[in-house]
Amino acid sequence: MKSTLYALFLAILFLQADIINAQSIKTTGLKEKIDALIPEAINDTTPGLVIGIVHEGELIFKKAYGKANLAYGLDNDSKMVYNIGSVSKQFLGYAFAMLEVDGSLDLDNPVSKYLDDWPEFDHEVTLRHVLTHTSGYREAYTLSNLAGRIVGVDHLSREECLNVVRKQPELEFTPGSRFTYNSTAWVILAEVFEKVKGESAEDWLVSNVLRPLGMNDTHIETHVGEVIPNAAESYYLNDENSYVNAESNRAIFGAAEVYSSIEDLAKWVNNYKTAEIGGKKVRDLFVDPFTLNNGRDAQYGLGIFSGNYRGLKRIQHGGSHEAFLSFISYYPDQDLGIITITNFGGKGWTSESDIADILLGEFISSEPKKMAKGKKSKKKKLEQFTGLYLVSDKNRKLDFSVEDDSLTINGRTKLVPIDKNRFRNKSGDNTYSFELSDDGSARLTEKTSRVDYIYDRIEPWESGAEGLKDYVGDYWSTELETVYHLTIEEDAMRVEHRWLGEIGLQPLSKDIFRSEWGQYVEFLRDEKGLVTGLSINTGRTLNVRFDKMD
Repeated sequence: MKSTLYALFLAILFLQADIINAQSIKTTGLKEKIDALIPEAINDTTPGLVIGIVHEGELIFKKAYGKANLAYGLDNDSKMVYNIGSVSKQFLGYAFAMLEVDGSLDLDNPVSKYLDDWPEFDHEVTLRHVLTHTSGYREAYTLSNLAGRIVGVDHLSREECLNVVRKQPELEFTPGSRFTYNSTAWVILAEVFEKVKGESAEDWLVSNVLRPLGMNDTHIETHVGEVIPNAAESYYLNDENSYVNAESNRAIFGAAEVYSSIEDLAKWVNNYKTAEIGGKKVRDLFVDPFTLNNGRDAQYGLGIFSGNYRGLKRIQHGGSHEAFLSFISYYPDQDLGIITITNFGGKGWTSESDIADILLGEFISSEPKKMAKGKKSKKKKLEQFTGLYLVSDKNRKLDFSVEDDSLTINGRTKLVPIDKNRFRNKSGDNTYSFELSDDGSARLTEKTSRVDYIYDRIEPWESGAEGLKDYVGDYWSTELETVYHLTIEEDAMRVEHRWLGEIGLQPLSKDIFRSEWGQYVEFLRDEKGLVTGLSINTGRTLNVRFDKMD
């Protein structure tokens, strides 16, 4: 019922945009305003970026800054093609919506129906779960790094990505229970697509979506090192402040690998409104956000985020690959699309939201949504909530302190008290509720738009070299087929790996460490208190087990 109502809502929404011919966008002085947003690091001799603005079906603004290729002095321009990273996902997602509507497949069928020799877990994983980042599958790119694969050097194939899930001991969570961004899922989807249609997803998309839309410059990379006509290079600055070509160790369509231009992407943005390819039923299925098991909105459809920006309806997706960063958005009420791509990593990034604020200022308040001031709390009372909190998945921490008489997260995000033990993010909708115990322990519930996260306050642990001796040794992962050697150097734990080199570990509490690369490491003990192994958790991957070797 909810999906039907949402589809009706979408139909009315896009119909309204047709009827009123979109809300007027003011473009006076637009060039100068956009120029003012360009990072200082960009000039005529550096890598740069391209920006496109689409309104009422027309590319009303296009401008390029900096170089597309430093070796040959080629300029960026609106017809140059760039790797758009995860923005690529929406093309395959749209294709799956087309196959669902024409009856070629059922998104609510399990993945195992379409792939041979596919693992059956305790819970069924459907195509819809995979398309919406709610599957519980492993993240192959993360595991590749943990195993010692070096980005830009070691090759990673589709089959290796699929084998990550085949070797996965169990699902990371119940399918549909949470949203965890996952690129492996889209490699799986490309494989499913090929089984269903009898041809590669790349070829099918070119013939049935890209070329019919007139996206003639857009290209899907099929192998590492492929020569792509009119393609830009991407760059970063090394420690010596010299430019380096960013490289990739993979060319696996599904999660990424689409190269496109501003002019071609403008045609794709226009399809959000016209549904020229597939029709409105496909378009609505594509943007309809998944509903999680808890009844909340996942804010993600079939390869695209669907939500709001400062009160305005927006669909959007960002991408990152090599040193390319990209973002594409569409505001249906205003029939406005914004496209930004840089080939200079973070140094070349111009925020889509800054551009949107220029164009949509009359439709949104001049200031972000203001929260109620809430109740005042005395500093002494706030201090009872301070400390380091670790989420139950052991892959994220929050550090609460008191700054300027306000409870603050990680020294930056100020919270507003709304109840005795409950606070709200001053610049967002998340709430934080504390449960304090007489023994000094504390539990935190972070309520987000998607799910609730449970944290426990952890006690700092100053071990010294003596306290670290339990952890020294070799640890083997059957899943990764690799060994980590843990040693103590200058009273600090370090991980040694033949390909990764040395990685420092910082203790958060007893048996819980955080690596200098951002992974969380939990040491496991038996009933006698002896260390038997360790488990690694990251933002996208949980419980990667290593057993301590004798």
